[in-house]
Amino acid sequence: MPTPKGFVLLKENCFDSAAFFRTLQHEWDIVPDDGYMQEGERISFNIRDNICAISLMPAPVPNREAEACAELNYFWPEAAATTRQHRAHLAVVVMPVGYSSSDIDCMSLYSKIISSCLADANALAVYTANTVFAPSFYRLQCDVMRQGELPIPIWAFIGLYEGKGGNCAYSIGMQQFGKLEMEICNSASAPRDILLTLLHVCGGVIQEDLTLEGGSVLALADDRFFIKRSPSVNCLGEDSLKVVY
Repeated sequence: MPTPKGFVLLKENCFDSAAFFRTLQHEWDIVPDDGYMQEGERISFNIRDNICAISLMPAPVPNREAEACAELNYFWPEAAATTRQHRAHLAVVVMPVGYSSSDIDCMSLYSKIISSCLADANALAVYTANTVFAPSFYRLQCDVMRQGELPIPIWAFIGLYEGKGGNCAYSIGMQQFGKLEMEICNSASAPRDILLTLLHVCGGVIQEDLTLEGGSVLALADDRFFIKRSPSVNCLGEDSLKVVY
């Protein structure tokens, strides 16, 4: 089972753990099973067969990784400039133990923890699954979990670009669920249409825990998509799944 992890980017090198736990309980009704342990700048706690850890790191994310990924978020024009302001970060990880938690359970818990960290005014952004999100956007997407829905846009970010033969889209985040990343290549459809289509497909694969193979047909509601496996064009990983419709 994948282990979700990410970084909450901070203005200053400080973290109010008491406020974090209050937010986690108030917003999500989540309380650690047996309190928490603190070792230096690291806190760890258990929640429903998941070991969770938050470590305060007194420096920016190394190698300017976050800044580079922030450049790709076309939904947030200020992403790169905001990311460059961070002076410290929280390293957040959720490690499932046993088999009682599904990938979705684990990712949902991870997102609720990240959302609670982002409630702090010291938080600038979150860098997770090779994408940088604004606190307000991430927390708003998490709200759908209160109605039993999944926050797919923060689990599978959809990148867009213009290819030689048409508009293209690719996913970032499917690997968190042990899936191949997905692409639409050289489509005559408008960018918004291929974005929504690929988001729909990724959401269906995550929701139903589907493992797709090249040559298969994916049926989602009244839609049918032909799936082809081939070397990645713009995705992480050697191969990706191409969506044809």
